[in-house]
Amino acid sequence: MRENLRWTDGDRFSVVLDDRHAEREYVWFTAGEEVVGIVPKSASDDRQRQVAPPGTRFYGRAYYLSEKMGRADGPALVVRYDRVKLPGQDEQPVCFVVETTADAFKDGRVKSSNRSSGYVVNRWP
Repeated sequence: MRENLRWTDGDRFSVVLDDRHAEREYVWFTAGEEVVGIVPKSASDDRQRQVAPPGTRFYGRAYYLSEKMGRADGPALVVRYDRVKLPGQDEQPVCFVVETTADAFKDGRVKSSNRSSGYVVNRWP
């Protein structure tokens, strides 16, 4: 990941969490559900545009954290992306995670904005 993609631990990238829904939509995510994230055309950070340009696709699964799991700040959506495909390149393994506050929690699902930022990690939190 570090050599091929030139990513470093802690790099932050803007991403639309699930490409099946609009960028500014609020979406219900189900634990264990597969999602495909995409870097939007509106991503403006220079570093991101160099190493994870618009159109980059992230493949992973959605999860949630709740108060019952020890979370003190209310429910949260966590998306762990384990593969990435940059435009014009092959898929590669990655450790990229998004954690964002959930607006609602019901029946093992969380509602959250479909756009957030995530960061590169050395291993899963």
